[in-house]
Amino acid sequence: MEGPSLVSALEWHDEVTSTNMLALDAARRGVPEVYAILADRQTVGRGRRGRTWEAPRGTSLLLSLVVRPTVRPVDLPLLPLLTGLALLEAVKPSCPGTEVGLKWPNDLLVADRKAAGILVEAPVQGAAVIGIGLNVDWRAAERPETLREGSISLAEALPPGLPAPDRWRILAALLGVFSNRYQEWQRRPVAFLEGYRQRCTTLGQQVRIQRAGTEPLEGKAVGVGEDGALEVRQDGSAVVRCAAGAVEHLRLA
Repeated sequence: MEGPSLVSALEWHDEVTSTNMLALDAARRGVPEVYAILADRQTVGRGRRGRTWEAPRGTSLLLSLVVRPTVRPVDLPLLPLLTGLALLEAVKPSCPGTEVGLKWPNDLLVADRKAAGILVEAPVQGAAVIGIGLNVDWRAAERPETLREGSISLAEALPPGLPAPDRWRILAALLGVFSNRYQEWQRRPVAFLEGYRQRCTTLGQQVRIQRAGTEPLEGKAVGVGEDGALEVRQDGSAVVRCAAGAVEHLRLA
């Protein structure tokens, strides 16, 4: 799916608090799509549901994109899923022999552990900011203890002795794949969903979903709707559709 990049400009920073914060400001200034902001180090990055995403120098791909999609408002919730699929397709060649998948809605899993997160924000009418944090070579011994469990770098997924993947090759692949997927999405908003479903490791799993302001939802993930919602079947009940929440894959005895 890789193709020519739609990036109109790329802004590089040696160190930032958050690439998404800079991209939000750029979106408000009216920059054209696809405007990219890239950093070597991030100190106060933000993830989904208020989490932080920090990264030491030279270890991660830290990227934010400003886009101005023309799809119907009902199709905008698909953008995080589309971005997750594009990231998977760009990263997979760097992880030969290792399982790479997506946890709904858009966490990149490598060997069943989180290697990347995506945060999509809409600062102004007609614009969206996509933040991507990919752990390329931030090793477990160097990560804070709170971040070690359940996370992985691409380098750690490779057989011993192999060099870490090249961040810039991954970046070039990602911009090409995303551009291709993004153009297709604007023409046919739900066309990518079949590919997403095939790579979403949440489907078929027993899950627990933490949702704001309500009780956790537990059941079996059975589908992803055309609006991007996760469809969960509870024991003895109808399918419940979940548009947002923090998903945990349950390990059953």
